[in-house]
Amino acid sequence: MSDPDRPLPRLAMLRAMTDRAVLDHVFVHGRTTRAELAATTGISKPTISESVRRLETAGALRATGTDQTGRRGRIATFYELAADAGRVVAAEVNQEGIRTVTTDLTGTVLATERHPPDRRPMTAAARDAVTAAGTTGSGPVRATAISVANPVDPVTHEVVALPGSPFPEGTLRAGELGRDVLLDNDVNFSALAERREGAARAAKSFAYVYIGAGLGVSLYVGDQLVRGAHGLAGEIGYLDSSGSTLADTLAGQGFGRADAPSLDVVAILDTLDAAAGGDAVAADRLRLLGTTLGRAVAAICTIVDPDLVLLGGPAGTRPGLVSEIRRTVGEVAPRPVRVEAGRVTDSAALRGALLSALDHGRDGLVRAVSEN
Repeated sequence: MSDPDRPLPRLAMLRAMTDRAVLDHVFVHGRTTRAELAATTGISKPTISESVRRLETAGALRATGTDQTGRRGRIATFYELAADAGRVVAAEVNQEGIRTVTTDLTGTVLATERHPPDRRPMTAAARDAVTAAGTTGSGPVRATAISVANPVDPVTHEVVALPGSPFPEGTLRAGELGRDVLLDNDVNFSALAERREGAARAAKSFAYVYIGAGLGVSLYVGDQLVRGAHGLAGEIGYLDSSGSTLADTLAGQGFGRADAPSLDVVAILDTLDAAAGGDAVAADRLRLLGTTLGRAVAAICTIVDPDLVLLGGPAGTRPGLVSEIRRTVGEVAPRPVRVEAGRVTDSAALRGALLSALDHGRDGLVRAVSEN
């Protein structure tokens, strides 16, 4: 087996690049021919043919039939990803339990599962959930990505338990979840989903602000995620706000839960609904909430000057709150900043985790072929 940290010889590197180009096309387009691969990648037909042969021998591709090309004597062979080329697993761990999704390397969903919270240690519950998810389908599980609500140390890859955090996965231990598990904060994964498939695809830089039971920010400069030395960049709930943290200020305004150190998402959503229905008291409360959060967002804009601010989470994408935060940022920030709702609203964190798992899983398939 080759050393993944050892540089590849030039010929091996060129082969790996060609194999990756072929597989990238198959990941996106599915069934294809060698002629189509040559036309779309710009790689010569002999080189494509050699790559297809190599990938078929390694078990990454399989021939699925032939068809006439329309030219006399020409028959095209179609290829697709082999059924046992591999799978990936993504999981989202939060107060509501654990959600998992298993896909093949094209991203086709094989299974989804929901596991409600139980009394077991979070590490055991998460390990069991991803292990069960990995039994669906055929071929090796080439990557597993797990989204958690607490920050993750970028060096040790361990969950950082924050003081007063309402989230249970502070006891999660990455080393006990299995080999090559990708562990990251839910806000970072949500921002990745927006970067790849949502509203931030064309932004030069953007800040993703999560508003839910917790508060968090993920910052992208170009395609580079800013994590901070200890993975704590963007923990805006701890920002000083008139002598207390932002989270405590919001709790004092009636937006916190009495039984846990977190925001009361139900109360916030009820306020938004009532304000939309014309309730004057709710409208005043919404303005207070939008002003408090908007000032925190404006502070972020002052420091990092993003091209775009996206609001996400269960409360962040609601039009009434987006409007109030946008108003405050426009009044306080030193320059105009676009403030919009995120577009990936169906579990953005789980989607981001899946995209990350697919990236690593596909890389793993290319490495397996080069080692074959």
